[in-house]
Amino acid sequence: MKSLFVRLLNSKFLRYGIVGVFGLVVDMGVFYILHKMLGVNYIISNIVSSTIAVIHNFILNSVFTFKVKDKRLKRFVSFYMIALVGMAISSGLLAIMIDGFKMDSMIAKMISVFIVAIMQYFLNKKLTFREGRLLSFFRPIPRK
Repeated sequence: MKSLFVRLLNSKFLRYGIVGVFGLVVDMGVFYILHKMLGVNYIISNIVSSTIAVIHNFILNSVFTFKVKDKRLKRFVSFYMIALVGMAISSGLLAIMIDGFKMDSMIAKMISVFIVAIMQYFLNKKLTFREGRLLSFFRPIPRK
């Protein structure tokens, strides 16, 4: 019988979470440097920090979480397209929280990352890292 630790480590959701923590450090760190230290607009900072974190997370999720080695370019395109949706949602959430609710940008960023990460996990598990299959737009349309 496998120990609880081994079963947890074998859980894709847990591994995705571990990768996500490292990605969060990258995302929040770049966001902090750009927005807080250099004064870059929070939306631009969000897009740049999210993009760097997406590349980081794709590499680690490919190797560590989902352990897929085939169709990497297509999987990256799928992963990045899902990330673009996430960036749009997180940028909207940031605007609401920072401009609307006058929330600190770092707290708003943390909240938006958490919300978007949950959405992206399920989309990426179902669409990007599904074994043997990718999003339907990567398959040819059957002719009648």
